[in-house]
Amino acid sequence: MNKITSIRRSSILSVTVLIYLFSLNPQTIHAQNTSLIQSLWNQIFKPKSKSKPKPKSKPKPKDPEPPIKPRRTGSRPGKPLCLISPDAPSQTRIVWNTKPFFLWKGDIKKIAVGIPGNKEYLETQIVTGTQSITNEDVNNTNSSDKSANYISVNYTGVNYKSVNYTGQALEPGKIYRLSVFLSERESAYPTMFVPFKVMEAPQRNQIAVELRALERLQKNKGADAEKIALSKANYFAQKGLWSDALQQFYSVPNPSPKLSQMIKQLPNHLCQPKQSSVNIGRSRSR
Repeated sequence: MNKITSIRRSSILSVTVLIYLFSLNPQTIHAQNTSLIQSLWNQIFKPKSKSKPKPKSKPKPKDPEPPIKPRRTGSRPGKPLCLISPDAPSQTRIVWNTKPFFLWKGDIKKIAVGIPGNKEYLETQIVTGTQSITNEDVNNTNSSDKSANYISVNYTGVNYKSVNYTGQALEPGKIYRLSVFLSERESAYPTMFVPFKVMEAPQRNQIAVELRALERLQKNKGADAEKIALSKANYFAQKGLWSDALQQFYSVPNPSPKLSQMIKQLPNHLCQPKQSSVNIGRSRSR
């Protein structure tokens, strides 16, 4: 009797495992990732407008502005700069990661992070050339490793780059300033300043707990690295933490064609919103 019961339990378990594995086949994972990518794209370029009382006359509704507000400057004739992360909304952008993510479009040679009012920089990074992609620092909580590598992405034909801050972890609750330079020289004067603030410690720690729970949940479901990163990006997006959201999907190693397409198109769409389409994958015919 015990043997028969054991066989039945084993059979039920086998069927359950097969059903679970079948539900996580590559096609299913790909479909889930594609859906998340499109959702993130829509949150950036097709945000829902806030409801307002309807006036008597009905003017043509305007599309809501993207929640990411790049800071632009005409640094040189025909060579403008566009800083996407951290961006420049009406209030100083809050970031969760103590090693924040910087993304821009344009020919920047050097960046530096410092404290407003202090002439000394905490960290200076040369950002010319192309480095290997790593997500080592993307999910840090209190890392202070000075030797960590930074991300530098430079796709052929696309003039933008992204880097992770490589200095000691920034302090929660403090305001910092990112300075960008058009020259590597020590005497060079910065072309642009953008302030940002690292989230206060209590709120930041709570988010760290929730992120770990989210990652465990996704791993238990058999999610791949891209799905985990996209889930975290969506989590940050829901909280308005756009710099951290961008950091997640720009850090994915070997991204899928759909995600690669989004990564390449996003800087152009944000830096030239009036001339861009809001749909991923639709290119103009020549």
